[in-house]
Amino acid sequence: MDLVSLTLNEYLHVLKGVIDAKGALLVSLPSRDWNNTGKASSVESDSDAGEPTERLTPWPEADKWKALTAQATECQIKIQSEMRYVKREVTFSKLSGKDYSCISKLLRNILIAISGTGTAIQVNDRVERQAGWTSVRTYKNGSDSELSDRSPSDAEKERWSRLFSQIDPAFKLLWQAMIEGLDYAFYTLRITKKPAFTTAEELETRGAESPGGKGFAKYLENTIHHFLVEREGPLKDWCRLNGMEESQVANKAAHQRHISQLYLLLDIEYCVVATATGILDLVRFADSKVEDGTMKKKRLIVPSWKHWKKWAWAIILREDSNLDYAAYAYRSGTPTVYLGDAFGVHRDPEHLSPATWWEKTTNHIRLIPRLFGSPESWFGFKVATGTMVVALSAFLRNSQEFYIKQRIIWGAIMVAISMTQTAGSGMYGQFVRIFGTFLAMVFSYIDWYLVNGHTAGVIVFVGLTIFAYHYLMVTKPNDPVIPMIGMITVMLIVAYELQVKQVGVRVSESNGQLFHPVYELAPYRLACVLGGVGVACLFTYFPSVTTARSEMRRDLGNTLHLLGQYYSSSHKAVSLRLKGQQGGIHDKRSPLRRLERARTQLFAKELILIQAMQNHLKFIKWEPTFGGRFPRELYERLLTHTQNILRYTAMISWTTKTLQDLAPSDTSSRDNGDGDHNSTWLKDFQQLISSLELTSQTHSVTSLLAILSGAIGTGQPLPPYLRAPERFHFGEMLSSFDSEILSTKHVCEPGYSAFAVMQVSTTMLGEDLADLLADTKRLVGEAEFSLDGDVVAGDYEKDVGVVPADIREKRE
Repeated sequence: MDLVSLTLNEYLHVLKGVIDAKGALLVSLPSRDWNNTGKASSVESDSDAGEPTERLTPWPEADKWKALTAQATECQIKIQSEMRYVKREVTFSKLSGKDYSCISKLLRNILIAISGTGTAIQVNDRVERQAGWTSVRTYKNGSDSELSDRSPSDAEKERWSRLFSQIDPAFKLLWQAMIEGLDYAFYTLRITKKPAFTTAEELETRGAESPGGKGFAKYLENTIHHFLVEREGPLKDWCRLNGMEESQVANKAAHQRHISQLYLLLDIEYCVVATATGILDLVRFADSKVEDGTMKKKRLIVPSWKHWKKWAWAIILREDSNLDYAAYAYRSGTPTVYLGDAFGVHRDPEHLSPATWWEKTTNHIRLIPRLFGSPESWFGFKVATGTMVVALSAFLRNSQEFYIKQRIIWGAIMVAISMTQTAGSGMYGQFVRIFGTFLAMVFSYIDWYLVNGHTAGVIVFVGLTIFAYHYLMVTKPNDPVIPMIGMITVMLIVAYELQVKQVGVRVSESNGQLFHPVYELAPYRLACVLGGVGVACLFTYFPSVTTARSEMRRDLGNTLHLLGQYYSSSHKAVSLRLKGQQGGIHDKRSPLRRLERARTQLFAKELILIQAMQNHLKFIKWEPTFGGRFPRELYERLLTHTQNILRYTAMISWTTKTLQDLAPSDTSSRDNGDGDHNSTWLKDFQQLISSLELTSQTHSVTSLLAILSGAIGTGQPLPPYLRAPERFHFGEMLSSFDSEILSTKHVCEPGYSAFAVMQVSTTMLGEDLADLLADTKRLVGEAEFSLDGDVVAGDYEKDVGVVPADIREKRE
């Protein structure tokens, strides 16, 4: 629990930084260029333009937000990985493992809402690459003809900037309230000793200053309500001035641009309000722990019988080692994610299901070769062989004395601790061990000879050295190799010399090891490390090698397959919510409860695999390249598309989950006496959107992700004529059923904002799917079944169904 508390402290500071960066990002958004001079490119050609994160103009606010959000995601992964250990601990504390689990879930909800702002960045980057807002396109009835307008008036640009400036004061007030809410919740739960930017007394008296005096939760709730009220007037004025309330639209291209901008703004506002609501839930949870007496005193926390049973089963059954943060930290880079039932029903093409008693009995024998033939067993065998190559001299009569006297065991230990499954992480670890040992040798000389070997001076300088190493260990916790090996080496050399001064040379040599002064012992240590690392490097590549490049490809394939399952389960959860078939929230057997549990596990595995692939990309530069260059840019683009699809899928599911929760917050309509009208519109909207049939769209997406996963995982080319699913537009389908349901007169409804988030996320998800398919084709190729070029000049089947250009021009 102490480790989780430290991570939560780090999480708090990162979250507050993210909120500040988010504020700066939204302030800079209206100043982005409207009419970029670049050539407009189609969505399908976005991958040709280079990296999807490449910008034509710098945007430091967006870069800062992305970096801080990545740190927040890493903190969430750390907490998630430690949850199973927290629940199993016997400790003396105030908060139990269940309480920490609730805190983790609440923080995850806040993080998902914060991550939704990334959609605005992606939309802006794509619009900028397509020549700015002036070239926003709309397609007529799914045809290839497009409408565009490249002459927006200066007044239109001014209205867009003025809209943001009008709601900016309410934004800033809400941002400050969110930061104070985080401080209040963490301080109330005694995770932090005192808030960073305010005093404890100010936080405790904040509730009394708020109207009604109902505590900090009431203050934050009123601030959210104030923001929702303040944004109504500017938003309606902007819609009216742009002619969006008119029934007849004269300029369809300009109208489409205004609709896109409206959806983008509503998406941003929804994410801001959802973030504030998530913090409000955390504040209420903290208050509930005070009210029920949990925070009064410490008590003995004992795991429940359920967790004892899970712990016992974990000893026998296979458990995800990847959920331990140490397994995918930067120093390792070789996580193991158990896919479980992600591949559905396993069918062995060489064996039918066992039927007789003999088949069922002998079926277990097949586990033996599977165990010893696994990659983990092969890696363990190579480590054992490399260690014994060095340690073998200890078992031979002629070399045993030399092995003991000259401390060759240091080299054997170095082989065992410096080998990892991938060559890239192994080479990196071996380099830092050599460098760390050399640095420790220099420090040993300084600590000993600077004071001429006087004991008091040596102890002081050794203490300063250990302090410096611990400083590195605390500031760089993900890469502790250099400080760890440095502290060990300094103590082995300097402390040994102090021991010799105290007990004498004869007693020190009684264990069989020869005495060496500091100037000899330090190079001996470095030589042993070099020898051990050399043997480890040899057995990393001999007789076979597992590279970070192959692991990158394998993990990417697994990630896409899990992503398909996550997308499918998210769609089922959305469908259950919209149709009102989710069942009881507290019923463990309800369909939605089981789906949410599966989605949470899949989401955690996805985050861990993404973190692992980012580490693989770092380690690849440590591997020597033989032959062609590694397509690093392609893999980076594929990883970016995967992250985007995961974020958009989570956002769609999160939006439907919070759709009804946000409705009571918008009390402005009730103040005007329109509460019945609002509830009626929201009910009609939910009924209408629940009537949409989206199954075929979901199946096409999951099928595509499964095909891409298999192609990347095996390295086989994609099947020919494979196309991305058609882009899905909620607005067009809803308007075809009810033309008034999406009228801008409902723009201030919380359900309207939720629809905007779903529309933007669905559109961006479709574009990233198309880019993912295009980049996968570039990576693995496409199977070609056409005849040789000398026989048939071209593959005419690919042109089937494509309207010639001259006919298309006549139609237009």
